[in-house]
Amino acid sequence: MDLSIVDWFKTAYPGLDVKTPKWASGRMVDEFQNLEIGSIVLFPADSYSYSSVRSCPSSALLSERLNEGKQWKTRIDHANKSVAVIRVS
Repeated sequence: MDLSIVDWFKTAYPGLDVKTPKWASGRMVDEFQNLEIGSIVLFPADSYSYSSVRSCPSSALLSERLNEGKQWKTRIDHANKSVAVIRVS
């Protein structure tokens, strides 16, 4: 049984108020920075590099991680052919 990406995040992070996903439409860094806790953004696989999405928090967003304690988690969303990102703190 396949879970939707929202259901998967709700199962993985039960204390988090998981929001409805939205599609990324701008710069990757801006999409990450604009996420609220529990928000999900989907990066279409044909428009965004998987490795770039995965490495963005540890490279371009290092100051937000260190100074503000922000954290994001990624997951491949096969149903939507995208990389899903959720902000967890």
